[in-house]
Amino acid sequence: MKKSKINAQNSLRTIPKLFLLLFTAIASASCTNDENRANAKKSPVVLVHGAWQASYVWDQTEADLKAAGYNVTVVKLPGHGDDTTPAYQVSFKAYVEEVRKAINNYDEPVILIGHSLGGAVITQTAAEVPQKIKKLVYVAGFIPQSGKSVLDYSQMDKASLLPASLQLSEDQTLAGIVNPEVNLPKIFSQDATDAQKQFLVAKYKAEPTIPLGTPLTYKTEDYNLGGKKYYIFTTADNTITYPFQQEMAKSAGITNTYTINSGHSPFISKSAELTKLLKEILSK
Repeated sequence: MKKSKINAQNSLRTIPKLFLLLFTAIASASCTNDENRANAKKSPVVLVHGAWQASYVWDQTEADLKAAGYNVTVVKLPGHGDDTTPAYQVSFKAYVEEVRKAINNYDEPVILIGHSLGGAVITQTAAEVPQKIKKLVYVAGFIPQSGKSVLDYSQMDKASLLPASLQLSEDQTLAGIVNPEVNLPKIFSQDATDAQKQFLVAKYKAEPTIPLGTPLTYKTEDYNLGGKKYYIFTTADNTITYPFQQEMAKSAGITNTYTINSGHSPFISKSAELTKLLKEILSK
């Protein structure tokens, strides 16, 4: 009887130790999971700009994503920014080739992000090399169906301020914005600060027309991508209006959608907010 009592007392003394060991194991596993998540390899990111703009619009986004540990490549489309390729030599195919070059610099699938015209470019690219795309992200991007061009889709958006403000060069190889000092900010960045608007105006360059009028050619099944498509709507957009963005996303079967209350250039006017949304998408 005495021996049983001693054994019982010893058993009781071991219970707190068991709880301590169990708690330590759980805490250790939790820390390990947190470390694994923190140290998980981040997929490379490729950014594609839109029309009447160039790679500079992604400067802040690029810096923020790199600071968060991502490898980032910003594509420079021919005929934009400092590139001096004559407009008549610029093609939609050349745009796609530039994006494919950027993708091929990585030995793993990338997260491909496109804005505006860049949306059409990443659509065609993803349909050509779907195995190299981990996620496809549109930021107010065009998604023309195969057989349709960016110009076709722009004209379908009846509420857009863009078509009425365009003026073709004499040889029709360039499309300019009439009175860009006034109309460019109104169309692309009405929610930006004065300094940001002046920045965009100072960088303004007329847009090559051939790529705008070139229909996309891809197989719908190649573009499917198994639900890895995302869309960030810009709800105050005067270039590609919010309802038209919604229509395109629905037609493209995109159900992973986000919104940002900005004009057409959120990387300028709402950079921190845009980066936050992108990080959320990238981490999924």
